[in-house]
Amino acid sequence: MKVYIHTNGCAVLKHETERIAKFFHLNKVEIVECPEDGDLIVMTCCGVTHNEENQAIDIISNLNSRKQKDATLIVSGCLPAFASERILEVAPEAQLMSYSQMRNFDSIVSGGASWDDVYYNYGHMMKQEEHRDDTIHSSNQDMDLQLMKTVDETNHTSNCIQQYNLCTLRRYIWQDEDVYQIKVAYGCPGHCNYCATKLAIGEFHSVPKALVLKQFQEGIASGFKRFSLIGDEIGCYGTDFGENIVTLLDDVYALNSGITVSIRYIHPDIFVRYYDGLKPYLVNGFIDFFCCAIQSGSPKMLKAMNRNPDIEPFVKCMEDLKNENCKVNKHTQILIGYPGETEADVWQTLTALIRCDFDHININKFSKRRGTVAYELEETVQEEDKVARCSLIREIMFMGKKAKLYDAIKESYFND
Repeated sequence: MKVYIHTNGCAVLKHETERIAKFFHLNKVEIVECPEDGDLIVMTCCGVTHNEENQAIDIISNLNSRKQKDATLIVSGCLPAFASERILEVAPEAQLMSYSQMRNFDSIVSGGASWDDVYYNYGHMMKQEEHRDDTIHSSNQDMDLQLMKTVDETNHTSNCIQQYNLCTLRRYIWQDEDVYQIKVAYGCPGHCNYCATKLAIGEFHSVPKALVLKQFQEGIASGFKRFSLIGDEIGCYGTDFGENIVTLLDDVYALNSGITVSIRYIHPDIFVRYYDGLKPYLVNGFIDFFCCAIQSGSPKMLKAMNRNPDIEPFVKCMEDLKNENCKVNKHTQILIGYPGETEADVWQTLTALIRCDFDHININKFSKRRGTVAYELEETVQEEDKVARCSLIREIMFMGKKAKLYDAIKESYFND
């Protein structure tokens, strides 16, 4: 048997897709580079916004038209939970497999590794056709990189390239070859009105602590220095069995204090709850990256989204980290155009973003997701207004990045 595997997913779904690839590899199934060569085609799909859903549907249609006549197409990931009709419109014979059904891969191959025994950590098992991302390979970014390198070389410093990495490259930290990824949790305990992830993945649950620590030990023994915790809501880790994210980090730090750990996805409220325990690791560099989605800086909009409307405690934590001159890489996500949003709400969001001083902001336009509370709401923000508001925040974000690069250049030239 030969299998072709493809995904348009986020970091979390890509990690799970690499696990699928490793499962087939361990079961002696050849992973091929073209869908035409596969007896089995596996596509994992993101549907967080309408754009991602449309992209996934286009890829599914393309794969279905290119596969061998007797090949099987399996569509998994988040999309089957709320867009099955659209999938079957373009691929009527496709088999849909939700997150909870992935154990069914055991029925496709016999012997060898079972699904529950497989976990993925590093390397690229998939061989999907690549598509250039012009947001990464921009000429302006290349020019910035060359400038920062030149300044450092001239002044025998390193702070310029470090700041460049904070503003750009580490946006994609989970793609680095020297990062050891560990899945620590599935799902989210929250109930945000706009989010369809819960429909796809289900209730929150943590990976057993013994298995997490085992993977850290294996990564450390293999020489890895950089680790990334992967999950839909990492901040709630362990709350389903009497532990928490800080006690996990304490145990990891005891294993090896010379490594770094990135946290991809932690809720602002959870960050505040455990801030006193997280802060020492943020200050000393043990935690070198986190992504904390504030979604909005407007109390009115946060309440409408069914999130905690009081964002101020989190903002104060971010200001405290800045006062500590903490070099941790801080990312966030915001949602623009949620029903009821006004320009005043956007300005409140901008104020919060500026105060938090994030290194990168992922900006999403609101789009209705079937099965969510927000799906029933009337759209009040016109598409052109969503685009304009996103563009405004994006430009201010780029200006902030340029300012940080300029400050690094001044530091390189004028500081002893």
